[in-house]
Amino acid sequence: MLQNTQFDYKAVVRYSDAYYATETQKKSIKFEEIKMFLQMIDSNKDFNVLFKSRLLNKKQQSLLVLKIFSDKESKKISVSKNLLGLISLLAKNSKLHILEDVLKRCLELKNFNNKEVKVNVTSVTKLDESLVDRLKKIFSKNGKMNVKVINHIDENLLGGLVIKVGSNLIDTSVRTKLNKIKSAMKGVN
Repeated sequence: MLQNTQFDYKAVVRYSDAYYATETQKKSIKFEEIKMFLQMIDSNKDFNVLFKSRLLNKKQQSLLVLKIFSDKESKKISVSKNLLGLISLLAKNSKLHILEDVLKRCLELKNFNNKEVKVNVTSVTKLDESLVDRLKKIFSKNGKMNVKVINHIDENLLGGLVIKVGSNLIDTSVRTKLNKIKSAMKGVN
């Protein structure tokens, strides 16, 4: 299973890099369309099941895309010609299950190229402005990056912070420390 995940990650990188490069070269990439499409996938359980299913073969995936999406017809879900091309290509190669990850990575590439960093901070209470400013200063790389701090509140942390930047996670929460102590105690018994 781990090997499939590694292959999928490599495919996500390959498809997202290619799509992003060709679309930015043409200056035709529509990031708002990608965001709306991702919201549609998140909000509709049926789409999530269809796109994540590995039970459909290449032909079934291609037929599914043709029945649901169009760049012209109003009875189908309208997407740009380029996005339809990406979705069709993934279906043709039996990779429709990575579509969501490919689109998310395109947004990450945009943020990286625009020198934007999104920092997700989970805390017990709302962060005060001085801490937000300190976090921005830390993650801005000497003012070269535009940092956006997003504060999530989770009272179950008990204290501390969980900071997520891209795929990096810094967990200084009391809950995690207690869980580590609990695991160590189990090992002693």
